[in-house]
Amino acid sequence: RMKSVEYQTRQLIRAIKHSNVYNQYRRLQIKIFRDEALGKRVNALRKAYFTIQNKPEAPDDMNRLETLDDEYRDILQNSDVREFLTAEQGLAFMMSQMTERIYDSLDMDVSFLDD
Repeated sequence: RMKSVEYQTRQLIRAIKHSNVYNQYRRLQIKIFRDEALGKRVNALRKAYFTIQNKPEAPDDMNRLETLDDEYRDILQNSDVREFLTAEQGLAFMMSQMTERIYDSLDMDVSFLDD
């Protein structure tokens, strides 16, 4: 039975890799990171966004995001960077939705996380 789950997992990975959102993400990622300096700035921005999104300190979050947008305005004006960040967000959303559907479909008790 585990072999069936492993097989279906490989099939899901293959389907993700053939999806438009993943392929757009990868195409833009490769294009952007050819420029090492640009890639480092994009990664610094991504890390800062990630930190704010995962360590909420509202109401300062909006101010922190505005400051980031000002600090990285030069790269945010690059259409490839904006498209890459949008594609990455779409890919993350798709992965989140899949994970949520799996958890919602199984009788796995995760109520201890609510405390």
